[in-house]
Amino acid sequence: MWCWRSNYVTIFAFFAVTCLFFTAISEAKIAGSHDLNKRLQVFLKNPSLKNVSCGVSIVSVTKNDSLFNYRNNDLFSVASNMKLLTTAAALEYLGPDFEYRTTVCARGIIADSGELRGDLIIKGGGDPNLSGRFYNGNIMAIPESWACAVKKRGIQVIAGDIIADDRIFDRAYTHPNWPENQLSEWYCAPSCGLSFNDNCIDITLVPDKRPGKAVRLFVEPRTSYFTIRNTCIYTSDKKEHRYAISRKPGTNEIVIKGKFWVNASPEKTWVSVHNPALYLATVLKETLEKNGVAVKGSVRLIDENDSFDEEGEPIIQTTSTMRQTILVTNKQSQNFYAEQIMKTLGAQIKGRGTSEAGIEVVREFMGKIGFRPGEYYIDDGCGLSKGNRLSPEMLTTLLAYMSKHSYGKVLLDSLPTSGIDGGLRRRMDAPKYRSRIRAKTGYIARTSTLSGYIDTTQGDVFAFSILMNNFSNLKAMQKIQDGICQAIVDCYQ
Repeated sequence: MWCWRSNYVTIFAFFAVTCLFFTAISEAKIAGSHDLNKRLQVFLKNPSLKNVSCGVSIVSVTKNDSLFNYRNNDLFSVASNMKLLTTAAALEYLGPDFEYRTTVCARGIIADSGELRGDLIIKGGGDPNLSGRFYNGNIMAIPESWACAVKKRGIQVIAGDIIADDRIFDRAYTHPNWPENQLSEWYCAPSCGLSFNDNCIDITLVPDKRPGKAVRLFVEPRTSYFTIRNTCIYTSDKKEHRYAISRKPGTNEIVIKGKFWVNASPEKTWVSVHNPALYLATVLKETLEKNGVAVKGSVRLIDENDSFDEEGEPIIQTTSTMRQTILVTNKQSQNFYAEQIMKTLGAQIKGRGTSEAGIEVVREFMGKIGFRPGEYYIDDGCGLSKGNRLSPEMLTTLLAYMSKHSYGKVLLDSLPTSGIDGGLRRRMDAPKYRSRIRAKTGYIARTSTLSGYIDTTQGDVFAFSILMNNFSNLKAMQKIQDGICQAIVDCYQ
């Protein structure tokens, strides 16, 4: 028989348990927030931060709620965290499927004898991916494919020149605010409308058991475009193992000097090029000749005497996507890629392939997410310039916006993952934190930054930004950054 008293008790018990359940969740959230605040205050009182400019912003992108702020509206130098803004703008205005195109054209008559009575033109589209990166590490894969296509078209002799058409971008190769004494380093590689191998040459110093002899070098690609002056010698004394590699400004003369220990492992380095478009054109000419295609003319840049309207017959086209480009930009923190994206934005949206035009597009994007000109400063696309100044709140606002963006996952997938890859592969690698943090690292002199996302076990997603300037101990700053991220995971697991 139905008993209203027993059912009333059951219903009451159900509601009581339910209320306790939700109260417990609510209290847990309050406790988590309170605990996080206490923990982060401890980090911010760390003696290592004395005289250091530091700002922190942590927000729940799921609940649109701010969890912790410390100088979050102050402006800081952001180093490679600038790449977050550059790549997000590219997704906003161009999308991940935007296609870079590089076309090799024959301009002139192809005679039955196999002679091209004219020029071979490489028309650049600003593609940063003309390298071995997506070809199993084979640097020469693309030039070889182009040479094969030329031969397949029946061309055996090129009577004219190999012309590099880099006009999609300007020829301001490097930023005026980049450190002049570092322009031969790979991270200062020039931006160009026609690029090859990240606009660098790869040099590996190979050990040998012959003290006093010149160090053997393995150079890729093998090309006459460079002159290498090598005075580096082998030494049997490990303490003497020290050498320097540089390129004379405005030239492609590379100087290697110092000593290399006989028992050292091979050491690879990368040196930037001068005039990247001519670099690629030279490598193509040499590749054609190795494949039996004679080139009677020279290698040169396109100029005002060339007919801009007659590009000729397309022989082969090489493509890559913005998705690929963004992945490399953020995972590998490639400054060259970020600058190529910036000029691509300028070329495609403003009709001018310049850094200035790209920055105009990025400023418009900043307006979309709620910030006005004068509240921030943008000087380049990669963050190498100290002229970039953003606040932690700007970066978490950007990250929150992109978390709800139709292409937001492309940005997320491009970020280094804690304990797994990129700049975080050796950081926060304990099982509890591995793969939980997806964030962009950043470092230039006296600037260290970390901004990205943290997943919680409660189904929430946090965006965070930690910006640090004017310090003397980089490892101490990174340890504090990691500690903040780990505290978030601990408090909201």
